[in-house]
Amino acid sequence: MAAPTACTRFSDNYDLKEELGKGAFSVVRRCVQKSTGQEFAAKVINTRKLSQRDFQKLEREARICRKLQHPNIGK
Repeated sequence: MAAPTACTRFSDNYDLKEELGKGAFSVVRRCVQKSTGQEFAAKVINTRKLSQRDFQKLEREARICRKLQHPNIGK
């Protein structure tokens, strides 16, 4: 039997900063990793506002993003 995986909240490791841009159901914000001070852009998605069609679009985007391989795109 596998050991339970600890759930870590995004805010435990990163500080969210100013908004950088907006999409149909998301906001991109600058964030700073607490342990290193390194800066990233984080796409924050409000899943409560998603229709079934929007959720399907989000799933499609996630599938595409998982296939991307670029040093400036995190997994």
